[in-house]
Order: sequence, then structure tokens, then C-alpha cells
Amino acid sequence: MDVNLDGVRFFYQPAGREDGYPLILLHGGPGLDHTELHPWLDALGDDYRLIYLDQRGQGRSERVDPASVTIPRLAADVSLLSAALGLSHYALFGHSYGAFVTIAHAVEQGTASHYIISGGSASMTKSGPEIQANLAAFEPESLREQVTRSWAMEASVKTAEDCAVVLAMQMPFHFMTTDSDAYRRFTASDPTVYSPEVLAYAAQHEYAMEYEDRLGEVKKPALVMTGEADRTCTPRAARDLHAGIAGSELLVVPGAGHMTHVEQPAIVLSAIRGFIERHPLA
Repeated sequence: MDVNLDGVRFFYQPAGREDGYPLILLHGGPGLDHTELHPWLDALGDDYRLIYLDQRGQGRSERVDPASVTIPRLAADVSLLSAALGLSHYALFGHSYGAFVTIAHAVEQGTASHYIISGGSASMTKSGPEIQANLAAFEPESLREQVTRSWAMEASVKTAEDCAVVLAMQMPFHFMTTDSDAYRRFTASDPTVYSPEVLAYAAQHEYAMEYEDRLGEVKKPALVMTGEADRTCTPRAARDLHAGIAGSELLVVPGAGHMTHVEQPAIVLSAIRGFIERHPLA
């Protein structure tokens, strides 16, 4: 479905109960789309009204100048979406780059009732060197050069096909192991509508994600999740988020890397449901 937000057409995929509590879900990337999360989180639709958003300039949403696809702008888009859909209350889930947007929204907007930060970091100054160290030590060694090269290739992608190649090369880095049913299911097909210009621009200009000194401004309930083997946004990053957001909850998911919702869906789904239930609206 489409909605116009501040003169730009956005695509969102509804799922679940129409009478359920609204849960907006933000994909990672940048340059990906909602299929990173859908249908993997669709089971939450038994309890909630799910709104998977293709973020500004990405997926099936209208293409825009990639320089305008900033983290604060993406966070503001969430508030515009909630107003356009008439949502007086809603929870917000973000994974990976979507977690960056969720953190920014919690700090700068604060209008969601619950914040679920999945595989995120408040500081790329800290997370960048961790990624490089984890690339240098990546196992199996036979895939190390491939996954390392994929990160370097992000800045030069020009087509959707380029993006598909880069992500296929990189995906082993984001799973705890490639020898799992979860990895095989996720990589068996690729329905993503890529936005190469958004990915390339972000890679060329680095990820402007530095919110660590503002985490104390978050006043709503927050759940921070990461995989125990997340090489991208590490358990260290999750612990720092948890320490910075007063009253937040922390879950380090066993048996998972960066793609916790694919690798350990039962744990993740139960955690999200329990978190929202523990923090009912006043």
C-alpha cells in the first residue's frame, strides 16, 4: 500500500490483525526493503497490527536524492507515517540500520510507546573498528576474502544486480554459521527491491550514527536485542545501549549472529511479545 508523506510516496506492507496494537517495522540496509523482515516476523501478526515500511528512497517507495536519506530524516518519517495512518499509539521495531533509525526516533521524536532495537549501535565510531576486526578474523577462512571485499564494494554499486551480488557475498558475515537451516532458507531466494544509489551514498559518506551521548534522553520503554555472535552490531554495542537507556531491557540471543529474527525466531518473537506486555499503556 502507498501513503504520501511530505510530498514523497512511501510503500508499506500491512500484515496481522487490523484491530491489533500497531507495530511499525523498519528494515536494515541502507538500500534494502521490508522483505528483510517479512515474512520472518509475520507471526507477530497474531497479536499486533504490523506495518512493514519501505523507508525513504528504498524498496518500493519513491526514489529520492540519496543525500536526503539521513538517519534523522528517516526517524521523522516514522512520525509522519503514524500521523498519516491515524495511529494515536504505536510501537517501533528496527533492525540493523533500521535500529539506528529507531534509536534516533527514540531520542529525537519519542512518540512511540515502545522501542525495540534489534542489532543496533549508538556509535559507529566504536562499531566500525569492531567490524574491521571481525572481518580480519572471520571464519571459515575460505570465505574471509569474499566477505571483506563485499564491504568495500558497497560504495561502487550502481544497479540492483550489483547490490544482489554484494549482499550474497556478505551474508555469511551476518549469520552465526552458514551451516544452518536458517541461512539456507534466507538465502534460497532474494525478493529484495534494492536501492543501489542509497547504499552507495551511505557507504561513500560513512554512517553518521553517533547518539551515545544522547541515550539518556530516551524516556520510553526500550528492548535492546543482539545475537551472541553478531559481528556487525556486537553484544558490546548492545550492552552500551542498555547502559545508556535508563530502564531498558537487554537480550543477547543465543545461537544467532546479526540476523536474530531469522536464526532464532521463537526467542525473538517471545521477547517482543513479553516486552510489550510488560509495559502496557498508562
